[in-house]
Amino acid sequence: MPFCAVCESEISAWLPHPNASARSPLMAMMGTVGSDLRNYLCPNCGCNDRDRHLWLYLTISGVADRIAGARILHIAPEAKIVPLISARRPAAYIRGDLFPSSPDLVRVDCERMEFPDASFDLILCNHVLEHVSDPEAASREFYRTLSPEGYLVAQTPYVPTLRYRLEFVGSLSPEQARFFYGQEDHVRLFGRDVADCIRSSGLEGDLFPHDRVLPQHDAARYGCNPLEPFFLFTKK
Repeated sequence: MPFCAVCESEISAWLPHPNASARSPLMAMMGTVGSDLRNYLCPNCGCNDRDRHLWLYLTISGVADRIAGARILHIAPEAKIVPLISARRPAAYIRGDLFPSSPDLVRVDCERMEFPDASFDLILCNHVLEHVSDPEAASREFYRTLSPEGYLVAQTPYVPTLRYRLEFVGSLSPEQARFFYGQEDHVRLFGRDVADCIRSSGLEGDLFPHDRVLPQHDAARYGCNPLEPFFLFTKK
């Protein structure tokens, strides 16, 4: 039976994304790697496929084992992942967003962060780089604020068959952004150069395939996209 790694429950079936039919035809045509819109929501806890995949990647890779006693920055934190991280008792757990929507969030501009050098042992910044004005600047800030052995996890939609990212000069209308980038608040669509963008700061790492990190985890059973790799980088 399908199993949710977030709430650790067996379920009867995953629920599809409520707006799956509105997906940009260009995203489908190019094979954009992002959410699995068919196996999207857990009917028990409400987490989505990206939440489940992220938590599996963190736990199976061993990154989650480093949370206890660590200093963590979580940008645009996934609501279903926050309690799982908190339960592992990090030494500090800062949750931030450019536009904080609740008192437990602090304002963080990942292109200009107001934290000292080497402030964090782990930075989680998922589905953010497709929103920022200058992703290379954000990557430099991640490098600066990570401890010498710190890790960055930075999942983002991308197109494996697109050599370079798609990014227009000037702003697009919401309709154009949805068509070309997949979402009206996205400002680019990354190609295979997404890892180079992150490594431009000096970070090391790559996009590690599902079947390399999770060879024993059937994507259909765990409700995640087998084409979505693990974006893991380190300052080592």
